[in-house]
Amino acid sequence: MIVACRIAIAAIVVLVAAPAVASPNVSLDDPIYDRLAALRARGELSSYLGGFRPLTWRRAHALLVAAGGSDQEPPPGWWVAPVERAAARVSVIDEQVRPYSTAIRPRDLTGAIALSCEHEEGRPCGAGAGLVTELDSSAGYGPWLSGAIRVRARAGTSGLDEGVDLDRAYVNAELGPLAVEAGRDVLVLGPASRTQLAWGDHAPPLDHVRISTAAPFALGSAARGNLLYVVGRLRAPQTFPGNLVTIARGQLDIANTVELGMSQLLQLGGEGARSLGLVDFVLEHVRRRDKSAGPTDSSNRRVSFDVSAQIPELAGARFYYELVFEDLRRKRWMDAVRYDADHLVGVELAAIGPGRRHGLVVEWQQTGVRSQEHTPRTTGFTNAGRVVGSPLGPDAQSLYVGGRIALGRVTVRPWGEVAGLSSDTYTFVDHGPITRATVGVTERRYRAGLGGRLAIRRGWILETEAIVEHVSSFAFEPGAHRNNVGATASVIWQP
Repeated sequence: MIVACRIAIAAIVVLVAAPAVASPNVSLDDPIYDRLAALRARGELSSYLGGFRPLTWRRAHALLVAAGGSDQEPPPGWWVAPVERAAARVSVIDEQVRPYSTAIRPRDLTGAIALSCEHEEGRPCGAGAGLVTELDSSAGYGPWLSGAIRVRARAGTSGLDEGVDLDRAYVNAELGPLAVEAGRDVLVLGPASRTQLAWGDHAPPLDHVRISTAAPFALGSAARGNLLYVVGRLRAPQTFPGNLVTIARGQLDIANTVELGMSQLLQLGGEGARSLGLVDFVLEHVRRRDKSAGPTDSSNRRVSFDVSAQIPELAGARFYYELVFEDLRRKRWMDAVRYDADHLVGVELAAIGPGRRHGLVVEWQQTGVRSQEHTPRTTGFTNAGRVVGSPLGPDAQSLYVGGRIALGRVTVRPWGEVAGLSSDTYTFVDHGPITRATVGVTERRYRAGLGGRLAIRRGWILETEAIVEHVSSFAFEPGAHRNNVGATASVIWQP
């Protein structure tokens, strides 16, 4: 993390004289994101995310003010919120977890497919009965400095063992046009409403230093820009313990309608890996010094391109597409697009139905045949044992449909998904073609769920979800079937 600290310190020194503002970040599962998306779909907000979450509370409330809502100013002087959010969740899950790497189809990737674990930000999950409690606290000085922590306690049967975790702990501030953050926190990249292919909400919080634009900045009368740079330390298990990840993203917003984004993830360093000095570290972002995929290999890279467009004439529908390359393969680019890249196509209708209070999301995704795998980093692109992109892992396709039905204090979320995971094998020729070598068995997963959210009284919320999944050809074994079911119930208090 030495290089990360140098970069962060340099940015802070440059901007130390700038006015600062700060507030804790908004949890990714907070309904304020649905509210902002609905306001955007109704044309009451301009594009505001820059392809990145979470937002800070200050930024979220400023957006609500821009749409005619109310704002909450931080108190002057020192302030402490010992209980910013408290949650208790009970889960009962009957599920057979399937590793990405199987006897029939070995892979250079750690982790597993488990419906109960998907999009859970690294929370405890899997078969068994368990109780998980979370306590969020924050403190700061006026609008200039903010820090937050989340402590989690867990107990249960099977894999849900007892323990206490520091799930996240960070400090942040906005220094003029830039926002800076250091510590352990979640992050999400890309335009998608549900599934992120580059870095998403399936991965646990990352230990990192982050510098980004505090808000989209003007590039003329019809365009705005957004920039982000992250240096983080990936958590065990890792083939090379202590290896780093850097994340760079830029996004261009055009005419408040089209958003064009590009991201790069670079995995490098660690114990036993090739050592890189400061100059080589910087240059590795624009070229790989060693592409051998052997002991001297210098880094692992994933590059993504995305576009989204908001169409006011179609009930504010937002269409988006994301393409993530494991290998650009410039001389056989179409082979890389067809076999070695992840694709995501989606449409979000955030404000439809009576009063434009309901929502609908439809997503189709296809992951590359070696998505998030890498040699010699055989644990793959993972953090704390979970992939950072699509939780389906390599060589998968799925179609997802999810709804949001707002009925006063009650919000109902039905959803369904059909997924197919392939065991085909491929040959990769250096600077040449990619060809299918064998055709294997396809594992199919049929999933459905029903979630609900009830605002009990001011500050108190009840959330529930039931899930069911049928798996055929489990682990690519013909005739092997599994049925997975589960239910969760959470009580959340936000005073």
